[in-house]
Amino acid sequence: ERMSLIAKESSNLFAQKGFKGTTTKEIARKAGISEAIIFKYFSKKEALYSAIIDLRCNDTRGQSRLMKALEGKGGREIFREVARFLITEHQRDPSFLRLLTFSALEEHNLSDIFIKTKGMELIDFLAGHIKHLINKRLLRKVDPIIAARAFMGMVLHYSISQEIYGLKKYFKMSNDYVIDTFVDIFFNGMERRRIC
Repeated sequence: ERMSLIAKESSNLFAQKGFKGTTTKEIARKAGISEAIIFKYFSKKEALYSAIIDLRCNDTRGQSRLMKALEGKGGREIFREVARFLITEHQRDPSFLRLLTFSALEEHNLSDIFIKTKGMELIDFLAGHIKHLINKRLLRKVDPIIAARAFMGMVLHYSISQEIYGLKKYFKMSNDYVIDTFVDIFFNGMERRRIC
């Protein structure tokens, strides 16, 4: 389908050259179509950005692949799955990390659209799970949103430093070890302590 092809080629070029360095003429040439076709399907940049996010984050039925992977999971397993999904996804194809970085640095709307949709969806989901664990008296009382962002901060910083900054040349540990360590650090800091 042409919309998916345009989104794919746009995404690849933006990730390689940034938004300011990419023209619709280049996108059209890479997709094997005319510029007019791009404007026919995407009259506004925001529509193209949303299509790129959908292409990168959703399955063929339009559901978030990450949220689908979290179905039926609970406790620490939710955090383990979030970390596993993101770290392996970024290793498999770091171009989406580059794309979001270019978007944020060049002040394009793609990163803002991503945060408002996929980013906040995940933060809200994790915060809801943290709140549930707090209510069950398994975790100490903290702001669930800040706690969710703290966990995501560990995972995303790891991916960015490994894949964008090139730390993977020097830091070679198994994903399972890294993921388990992150989950342990998070839960060890969050668990309720009994006062003797």
